[in-house]
Amino acid sequence: MYAKTFYTKAFQKKDSLQIAKGYELLGFAHKKDYLKSFTYYDKGIEFSKNLGDNYYPAIFYTYKGVVYSGDGKYEKGLENHLKAIEYAEKNYNEVLIYANKHNIGILKMHLELYDEALQIFKECYLHELNDPNRDQYDFSFSHYSLADIYVKKNQLDSAKKFNKKGYELALKNPLREYFKYYFIANDGIIDFYDKNYEKSIQKIQISINSLDGERDKLLISNGLFHAAKAYDSLDQEKNAIHYYKKVDSVFTKNPHIVSSIIIDTYKRLYTYYRSQNDPKNEALYIEKALDIFDVSKKNFRNLSSKITKTFDRRSLLQKQQELNKALNQKDKSYSLLMRISFIILCIFIIVLISFYIKQKQIKKRFQEFVQQHEQAIKLPKETISIAKEDVTKIGIAEDIIDQILATLEDFEVKKRFIRPDITLPSLSKGFKTNSAYLSKVVNTYKGKKFAEYLNDLRVEYAIEQIRTDKNYRLYTIKAIALEVGFNNSQSFARAFKRKTGIKPSDFIKQSESTAM
Repeated sequence: MYAKTFYTKAFQKKDSLQIAKGYELLGFAHKKDYLKSFTYYDKGIEFSKNLGDNYYPAIFYTYKGVVYSGDGKYEKGLENHLKAIEYAEKNYNEVLIYANKHNIGILKMHLELYDEALQIFKECYLHELNDPNRDQYDFSFSHYSLADIYVKKNQLDSAKKFNKKGYELALKNPLREYFKYYFIANDGIIDFYDKNYEKSIQKIQISINSLDGERDKLLISNGLFHAAKAYDSLDQEKNAIHYYKKVDSVFTKNPHIVSSIIIDTYKRLYTYYRSQNDPKNEALYIEKALDIFDVSKKNFRNLSSKITKTFDRRSLLQKQQELNKALNQKDKSYSLLMRISFIILCIFIIVLISFYIKQKQIKKRFQEFVQQHEQAIKLPKETISIAKEDVTKIGIAEDIIDQILATLEDFEVKKRFIRPDITLPSLSKGFKTNSAYLSKVVNTYKGKKFAEYLNDLRVEYAIEQIRTDKNYRLYTIKAIALEVGFNNSQSFARAFKRKTGIKPSDFIKQSESTAM
């Protein structure tokens, strides 16, 4: 009902992507009757194949491929997976490309082309590993596929590693909690090859009781077979035969899940009944084995050949395309490198011009400052007169003002300001007056606050030394700052630039060039 409602609204709005989504939902709504669901998928394919969408129609082919493969119609499954990859590549959907590649890997595994299946699973795993937006369930399933194929190749260390990590990922997905039983079953099969037979049987039994007989028939069949072999290894023949018959039961319900496991099962059953002098059952299982070998294996060989001719050839073509792409990318990279080099050259020229302009400005400012400074030095020093208004304004007796100004002059002449520990209170004490009086006299007669007055004296002294003493020009900024009474280079640099308009380092360079 909801799927129909969704589709109807999308059709009324003439929203193409929503209409395609409607066909997808209708297909899902009839998934128990896959032939009916396929009618909607086919309509979705026909409707969306020219939309240029990266999801449709590739997803419809993907669904059909999965259903056909699960129902044993492997050739049709392969055909649809290849179509899905074609559209996914055309419309740049990496997720669906690798999902369908993974499904083809499963087909190869059913055909017992383990080396080829392993290469596909590795490719899919590496893609997901490097994708920060990967689906965690799909990533967990990649671990399962790798663990499964490594078991089949008898590479148990690798199988254990991927099975353990996959199990941990499965536990983190509460919506897919049942998936942990895939890894428990796999762990039981690994235990069998490690000769931990009792543990193997226990884990396989736990997992089989929790798996879906329809959806997980391949894994159930594989688990039952290894449980049977574990009982055989423990010399518990009756239990072993019981489990071999369970394998036969699964296969009888699903005759398309052909594998060497089924052949080995029937071989074990007919040899058992031969030893029991039961020709009827011996003949029954020999006939079953021959039917599978003669008919199903032939079909599998045809499919194996088809996969080799289509998918593997497609892989070679894809590699060729990747090589061409790499060559084109190399040309693009060269072109990009040339553009970047040109941009860097332009930036370098701009920086060079800016540096040149800045140096000219610094030189001009230096010359202006030096000229003003030298003129100021040549001017006769003004005698400070104490006006009655100032006495009234600052509220200090005239004789005290006179005494403070005289002491300040002596302080300046004797360069006592270069001591780093000078503060307003300490200098007031040395002048035998108080801080308030000294601060008011400096503010009124020097025209600045005490801190600025002190810093200006030190900067003036630094300027004089830089201009007249070539050794001073060899000092670091920090050394000059400490020499003239500042506690650090930062406060010196700020005071210097405020007074001169030039950084100390630039002032030293200009002084050096003019001295030469």
